[in-house]
Amino acid sequence: MCQTNHERLYITQDKWNQMIDHGKWQKYITNSFIVNVFFGFITRLLGKSVIKRDASWGNWQRLFFVIAIILLPHRHVLANDNPQLMLDDEKPAISMSLSTRDISEVEAFVDKLVNKEIAKHSVPGVTVSIVKDGEIVLLKGYGFADLGKQLQVNPKTSMFKVGSITKTMTALAVMQLVEQGELALDTDVNKYLSAFKIPQTFKEPITIRALLSHRAGFEVADAGNLFAANSSKVVSTQEFLATRMPKRIWPPGLNVSYSNYGFGLLGYLVEQKSGLDLATYMQRHIFAPLGMQNTTLQEPLTNNDGLKPISAELAQQLTIGYFQDNKGENLAKPFVFMSQIAGAGGVTSSTYDMALYMIARMDNDKYSGGNLVNTYTSRDMKQRLYNDRPLATGIMYGMFDGQYRGYERLSHGGGTPTFLSNMVMYPELNLGVFISINVVGSDSNVVDFLPDLILRNFYRPYPTKSPQKAKPPISQYMFSEQDLEKYTGRWLNTRRSYSQLEKLSALSKSVTISLGERGDLVMKSFDGQLTLREISSGVFKGLSRDAPIFYFYQGPNGDVERFSASMWSADYERVSFIQSPDFFYVTLALSSLISLATLLLGFIRSRRGRHFSLFEKLASFSATTILFVVLGFILIDSGLVFDQYAINLDFPSIHVKVVLWLVLITLVTTSVMIVSLPLVWRAKDLGWFDKLHYLVFTASSLNFLYVFWLWNAIGFNYYS
Repeated sequence: MCQTNHERLYITQDKWNQMIDHGKWQKYITNSFIVNVFFGFITRLLGKSVIKRDASWGNWQRLFFVIAIILLPHRHVLANDNPQLMLDDEKPAISMSLSTRDISEVEAFVDKLVNKEIAKHSVPGVTVSIVKDGEIVLLKGYGFADLGKQLQVNPKTSMFKVGSITKTMTALAVMQLVEQGELALDTDVNKYLSAFKIPQTFKEPITIRALLSHRAGFEVADAGNLFAANSSKVVSTQEFLATRMPKRIWPPGLNVSYSNYGFGLLGYLVEQKSGLDLATYMQRHIFAPLGMQNTTLQEPLTNNDGLKPISAELAQQLTIGYFQDNKGENLAKPFVFMSQIAGAGGVTSSTYDMALYMIARMDNDKYSGGNLVNTYTSRDMKQRLYNDRPLATGIMYGMFDGQYRGYERLSHGGGTPTFLSNMVMYPELNLGVFISINVVGSDSNVVDFLPDLILRNFYRPYPTKSPQKAKPPISQYMFSEQDLEKYTGRWLNTRRSYSQLEKLSALSKSVTISLGERGDLVMKSFDGQLTLREISSGVFKGLSRDAPIFYFYQGPNGDVERFSASMWSADYERVSFIQSPDFFYVTLALSSLISLATLLLGFIRSRRGRHFSLFEKLASFSATTILFVVLGFILIDSGLVFDQYAINLDFPSIHVKVVLWLVLITLVTTSVMIVSLPLVWRAKDLGWFDKLHYLVFTASSLNFLYVFWLWNAIGFNYYS
């Protein structure tokens, strides 16, 4: 849900860039599978600079088989000097305090920006709230909560799904029980579980501390699991957690890997220790004390005896969610259920209620005095759970903690199949911004960039920080090329699946690091590049003011094996060429070319009246299945043919299964070709060129299947 996801590499610059408005057709073609195969492989493998595309392209990089919404579970935006939303006549304004400016200027700024996005990208509805010094200074609704009924967004009553922002509330509920002695941060969570247990894969147990900071070590297992299309498919949280448990990959505390399952587990612990379902607990202990009357975890369930449905009154206030197809049309979609993993993203709320929530989170008196947590717990929740990367973005109790223009920045985004939201708070300014839209698939970036644009336009930079957060000066040319060589290589995002088909989503999450020309490193992805300068041993920073900072870590053998990237909701680990997306790309590209050559040769021979041997027919059939697999990738990836929403929500969909069946057919034909190689070699009616071509094509097909095996795309377990 938070889109996370939320996965692109930002190109930070010390200037403003206008957002390029790419057409729908251009967007899908440019980001389609086949272009990524050839363009990505050639530019990256040959060492050429990756074309610096606009950051908005990265938002819609299509994943193979896996929905963008699975990457949305954390759409955290890295604070940088290159926000991509600009008004045509906009210039950065400078002020020390929002309270010293006429609030009408802020309202006019937000109105102009939001209305432009609505018109430009066909956004159905937008809701925005801004709080300052414990007061709501702006509360606006734009567009429609229901296009069919022409029902306008009401910021006080229209309820939007906030997705993963729910995690900040789940963390609060957990800490309420911690201060009561019902839970403990560093206790093995298995001690609180009876119906099922977490496997003891490592000697270190999973703790609440690890779960709250996304360091439990779980792989990603979101595709097809997070959302239920209808009420009948909703299962109990206990059943969900017991039967859809992801595999443990690393010891707790090692790597950051954003985990929806982990926060679903935290919500379940709240239920176990409080004796209440999570919806009732949050209503009594968080929403009611803060006056959040239009906020709930309950959903419009029917025929489900285990869960209480939402009240009729609140059900009338639910905003309709939309999915924008490749033609730019907003298609109304039914309510998507998350009761089975509610702690990860099940809250529905109005922007007025979210304003009350932000005020409480920033005002210690209201926070602790409002029967939420005591002063000591409130103080603890303002610290990071792990402080092994103090200069970089970190995670504190469900919130991402970073900096923007010298100010501390606490944030969390949220995404569902039809809603995108963002909540950003600047505690030193006592300023908070919440924004939500009721559409997914639009090119608009307003959810990501509005909070930082407000800060940039109405506040001066404030670089002074406390000593423990002060950033050391960058010393150029301190390190030799030999010193930097150990950091180069291919790296893959840890927020991925390792044992399931969903691993294919990581094909768009790779990074390549190479030596720069001036004693620095160049980090490249499909979305751009970032120049890094070493500021201390193993610590690197981008050259721009608010560029990210990365910590590199050595393994037991002394080699650099991983680096931190919390702002992207995951870390990165080194992979070999064979394990990298580059190998996948080049294999599919070469297999496609060899398959086309096989069919072309067969066509030429048939035109000359030559008789086809059984072996040549087998090779032609196998070449056809390989090309259909690649074509299926293109069609699913581009979204131009199939209903992308259906593929996203019901993974693996029938379209994906058809492609997987073709892969299995290729497995059968390739096996037959391997067995028949001795017969082909002894065949007298085939020339040496035909035999050599058959051998090359068989090897190509085998390699084609090998990369599918590496990326978990061969097997019958995806057809249930």
